[in-house]
Amino acid sequence: MATLTLPQLVAGRELADAAVRRLGPVAGEDVVVDARALVSGTPSFAAQLVRTALVDAQASSLTVVGGPEDFRADARQAAERIGAADRLRLSSERLPAAS
Repeated sequence: MATLTLPQLVAGRELADAAVRRLGPVAGEDVVVDARALVSGTPSFAAQLVRTALVDAQASSLTVVGGPEDFRADARQAAERIGAADRLRLSSERLPAAS
């Protein structure tokens, strides 16, 4: 499992792409995004985060933990648009336990 922790504010496709790429190779892995500190994230950041993790980097799943409801909704819509809704998990709770 690879974990990406977001700061309070995130914006832009380039930042999302760079954040996922910093995790290194994640093909076949579960990627967890800790968004509990996030106050505001743009729809473009959420969309690119989903695309980069699930399509470009070929992660097996993407879990977004915490963050504002609108950010989670943007991620859900992005996953639906690219046909990956079944690989996205959204939680307003705690980080999942490591397996």
